[in-house]
Amino acid sequence: MELRHARTSIYNHVSGIGGGMFMNLIPTFELGLGNSWLLCLPLFAQMLYVVTIEKDVARRMSDMTGYTAKEKFFTVTASVASYPFMLATAWTPFSSITPLLCIGLSIYVLGTVLFFMTLKVIVGAPPDKLFLNGPYRISRNPLYVAATAMFIGICVATANIVLFVYLAFSVLLQHHMILAEERICRQRYHSSYESYMGQVPRYLPWLA
Repeated sequence: MELRHARTSIYNHVSGIGGGMFMNLIPTFELGLGNSWLLCLPLFAQMLYVVTIEKDVARRMSDMTGYTAKEKFFTVTASVASYPFMLATAWTPFSSITPLLCIGLSIYVLGTVLFFMTLKVIVGAPPDKLFLNGPYRISRNPLYVAATAMFIGICVATANIVLFVYLAFSVLLQHHMILAEERICRQRYHSSYESYMGQVPRYLPWLA
């Protein structure tokens, strides 16, 4: 009788933990000052800095000269896709599952560091020159890799499936935007960019 009671107690305990984790993974949207929107502040600060201070950089980053109509569609759509995500974080609290929170924040911090390292290279580079220094030695698109890592970190730290699904859709749009940018770079820089493409992966060494 005691053995049966012990087994029942263990089962209920394990079930309670599993059920609690499952419930925490169900998307929760509730407006709050301490929600994950705080993690979007660095991105907002960067956007404000580029638009108001580094206007030449903003013009270069938004230049779509030579793009086809299809490429313009993907570029514009991918460029604005991050805004609904960041807006949704105002209603997205952090997960109560400590391991997910810690892993998510770690990914976010790595992405943030890479993001600002990349932005520093972009701001300091001469106009009409290939970006070859810093993070561009390991990725042809480190700014996008960094931003995606930051958003993945937010998704993990909040354990929000809806954000994950939306991010996956945004990354797909972003991929098509990157293909358009690389086509223009091949036309503009010719063999220099072709050589660069052969040496450095599009995203990461294990995700070309």
